[in-house]
Amino acid sequence: MRFLIVLRGGAIAAILASLLIPQIHAQTQTAMNAQARSEFERADTDLNKTYQAVLKKLPEAENKQRLRQAQRAWVVSRDAEAARAAKEEDGGSMAPTLRYETMTHLTRERIKEVNNMLDHGTQNGPKLASSSATTSPSSTPESTSEQAQSVSETGRTLSSSASSVSPDKQWEYKCDEYGLDQCAPEIVKAGTTEVVLDLDQELAVSGKDAKETEVIWAPDSKRFACNYSPLHAHHTVFQSVAFYQLRGDKWVALHSPADEASKRVQLAQFGKGHLPKDFNPRRCAPDRDVLKVPNWSDANTAILYAPCYGRTSGELEAGFLFTLEFDTAGNWKIIKTHQMSDKEIEKEDAGER
Repeated sequence: MRFLIVLRGGAIAAILASLLIPQIHAQTQTAMNAQARSEFERADTDLNKTYQAVLKKLPEAENKQRLRQAQRAWVVSRDAEAARAAKEEDGGSMAPTLRYETMTHLTRERIKEVNNMLDHGTQNGPKLASSSATTSPSSTPESTSEQAQSVSETGRTLSSSASSVSPDKQWEYKCDEYGLDQCAPEIVKAGTTEVVLDLDQELAVSGKDAKETEVIWAPDSKRFACNYSPLHAHHTVFQSVAFYQLRGDKWVALHSPADEASKRVQLAQFGKGHLPKDFNPRRCAPDRDVLKVPNWSDANTAILYAPCYGRTSGELEAGFLFTLEFDTAGNWKIIKTHQMSDKEIEKEDAGER
């Protein structure tokens, strides 16, 4: 026996709506979450720029350290406040939006506070207290309570994944976490917390980009290359490299391979006079500008990698490996240029994805 069910147009529409509306809502909420995150990232970039500007104007090292401690503690309290706001959604789809909106609001308020330091002078140094986002450990939500409990007075906890020890076991690179996805890159005496080089201050590295910092030690532990991502425009990629050499018991910066203030891509600056005549660096996209050192071949020789992403394609179109030779004073020169083959580029591109 067959049964024929006849539905009127209104009933069909209701059924379709019941099926489609949740999908549309999910798509819309996903877009809202992405937009909220993008707005926060812009605010966070603005805050880091303002923070670095204040650091540069502080007259004394003690005041700089106080500001760094205050800022890191503030980030922890901001993130806890945002997590608490998201928890009110009890895991709902709007939780990410609430979290990022709260972080954006508190970050914009913090920008005003830090700007006020610039407007009214910084001779007396910053106060350690913050009025925009103050959170006591007892009020921290479960999702961030473990992090908050492990934070020291400066709002930091060690990120072991970012640590690397020099070959002679005398020095160590650490990036101490002080908030969600943020850390402070430093060189310390191995096995201690004694900071001998504050890369946060040296290279103006802060915020989430600090976690991309990487230290590549020379085999004799007398030099290292620091691959880092300084402050850069939103939705762009900018990575550069800095070299340091040990003189006595102090690490000193060497000549930089490229000028961050230049409008030319780093490959054009660094490779001038060492690139093939048939290669034009103007074809490289300025919004994805990368220099980095993957390794040292010996104590006085570093290999520097410089890719070229096409302006129109956005794809990795060319890549160069430069061999740098250092003298005893730390001066370097390019002694060899290798243009990567298509097979090498394909392999490198696969590794970066």
